[in-house]
Amino acid sequence: MKKALAILALVLMVVLPVAAKQQFAVGIELGAPTGVTFDWKIDSKWDGYATVGFNFINGKQLDAVIGGQYKATEFNIDKAKFDVNVGLQAGLLATFADKSTIGVSARATGAIAYNWNWKNVGDFSAYLRGACGVGIMFADNGAKLGISWAAALGMVYYF
Repeated sequence: MKKALAILALVLMVVLPVAAKQQFAVGIELGAPTGVTFDWKIDSKWDGYATVGFNFINGKQLDAVIGGQYKATEFNIDKAKFDVNVGLQAGLLATFADKSTIGVSARATGAIAYNWNWKNVGDFSAYLRGACGVGIMFADNGAKLGISWAAALGMVYYF
């Protein structure tokens, strides 16, 4: 639990200064990981994100990712505009049950996002992001290298 709070504190130390520039968003993600997500616009093409939550695929695990993505292109369906993003993310996965394990990963990402303004309430973005790369799991019996993947459906509100 102390490690989870330390990770959350580090994420907030990065996110809060960016929030002052009103380029900050907060929302939820469902998938791997499932949790609270923070997004910040760096410029019109780049943005960064961090998600802290849980992974329920292999049991209850703390899961956190931080990444960045580049708007590669966009397309329209009728009046709706969609962005296609590519990027990289780093992940941390930790189990604190009977046998403690910690895993780290590096993944390439691809995402499709739909951005809209709802009734002058504010700007929203809904997205589907997939990621695949390599990961290392450290356990009591040694380290194990393998394929690491993640997929999440999320929505954020920009302040």
